[in-house]
Amino acid sequence: MWKSGGMWLVMAAVAAVCPTWASAQDEAGALAAVHQLFEGMRTANPTTVREVFAAEARFAMLNDRGGPLRVTVQSVNGWIDAIGASAGGWDEQLYDVEVRADGNMASIWAPYTFYLNGAVSHCGINSIELLYDAEGWKVTQISDTRRGEGCPDPLGG
Repeated sequence: MWKSGGMWLVMAAVAAVCPTWASAQDEAGALAAVHQLFEGMRTANPTTVREVFAAEARFAMLNDRGGPLRVTVQSVNGWIDAIGASAGGWDEQLYDVEVRADGNMASIWAPYTFYLNGAVSHCGINSIELLYDAEGWKVTQISDTRRGEGCPDPLGG
């Protein structure tokens, strides 16, 4: 039977020799992939965006704009294809970003404001899930909320 002091000593020893669960390097790599995604969207470059998505990645959207609350789940392929046709008119600004990583898995929580041709269109929260494989960080899912009112304007336009 363990005495409580002995158990704490073992736990402290294990913690001292095990790597940190969430390293700054893991968090920075996951965040770099997300920045690549949104930079590709801003520059209307679907190839750049497609590079950071896993093959079976999907969107899960919670939309309360213009009607009853709806949940929609879909593949990212149509959205990626539409990026090229956007002519650089899409600009999603993230702010107050929180990153959590545990080895080869990361989650990013980021409020956003979406601009369409320079004007605020909508805003909400992105929850972005990523996994790390031999090719690097890959986005497996983006879930977001969308609202059309009360949106902050981080660009100050």
